[in-house]
Amino acid sequence: MSVTQFGLMVEGKTADDVFTKWVSILQQYGTYDEVDESRDGAIVGECLNAVTEIEDPTRCFMKNKIRKMPTRYALGEMLWYLHAGRDIKSIQLYTHNWDRMSDDGMNVNSNYGYCIRDKYGFDQLESVLELLEDDPSTRQAVIHIKEPQEYKGLGNRSNDINCTVCLQFFIRDEKLYMTTYMRSNDLWLGFPFDVFQFTSLQVYMAMELGVGLGTYTHIAGSLHLYKRDYLKLKANEEAIERDNRAQQLYKQVESGEATVTYAPENPGKVKV
Repeated sequence: MSVTQFGLMVEGKTADDVFTKWVSILQQYGTYDEVDESRDGAIVGECLNAVTEIEDPTRCFMKNKIRKMPTRYALGEMLWYLHAGRDIKSIQLYTHNWDRMSDDGMNVNSNYGYCIRDKYGFDQLESVLELLEDDPSTRQAVIHIKEPQEYKGLGNRSNDINCTVCLQFFIRDEKLYMTTYMRSNDLWLGFPFDVFQFTSLQVYMAMELGVGLGTYTHIAGSLHLYKRDYLKLKANEEAIERDNRAQQLYKQVESGEATVTYAPENPGKVKV
């Protein structure tokens, strides 16, 4: 059985809203033994041409109990992008997850700040801002992230290939709209941080342009959930359910609807 779905769209006011909807969609095959294998691990759910729209890009930091974003890393990654350097030593202050993406153990070409500011010989951000100021109706305000690479066989593939293809900006009705195009997006590890970083960029650009804030649209050629992360989210869901039951019991005891009896023969348990 294939775990792939096609052409779905999810809408929500916040990043939490759309993430929880995608979790519900992509985890539905997680109980089956069948998985789709991929270069980076077994996949329990995938959607090709997945479209996500967030109504309020300022609500871009996920706080849901299933997948809490670590604030320290999110801010560290943002600082690394602002630094716009290729060295992984800087991001190693916060994580070693980027080590596996480096071909030489020292640098990565996937730092978005580097791709936007330096990689192509000019500052794409400044160029796009200038274009939008001169021609607010333009459809050419695109920041390119991924560059073409010649395929030279499986044994010669780079580990350092951008998942993001490009970013596009539109001013309509005096609001800045943004669309991100991804070739591939991991729902658990990549999606939360990509949405946070790119919506933050959208807010910054709207401030610089002096316009309002439109919606944020995130298009992934493949949006997928790895089995290893499916197991994490199921464990988190079970922990949430236990906490909810405990809170409900506490309220019942507090209101007198239930009583707790201590069992001295089994001090590790109580009777309700």
